[in-house]
Amino acid sequence: SESSDSFEEEETLANKLSDDDVGAILVCIDAVNKLKRLKLAGCINITGRCLKPLCRSVVLEQLDLSLVKRRQCPYYHSASETRITETVVLPILRSIVTSPGNSLS
Repeated sequence: SESSDSFEEEETLANKLSDDDVGAILVCIDAVNKLKRLKLAGCINITGRCLKPLCRSVVLEQLDLSLVKRRQCPYYHSASETRITETVVLPILRSIVTSPGNSLS
């Protein structure tokens, strides 16, 4: 069906996105000042380095780094299947949360 084809294409794209891809997009759109929601669910090839352009954002309201997407059966991802790294992501999130006037909930 058309909707399942769309879902498969979406899943394939998410699996191919890299930190460089996402980071470049965030810089191009001035995400630190404009982006309210970022959903990277299923992007298993990112480490989180791509989030650096969001440091100290006060407009970001929602960030989704789920390993699986909606309608996808959650299953265990081994360390070799995922690249997201706490030591990379947490300092970026801390810079957002501790910014005066932040919108992240």
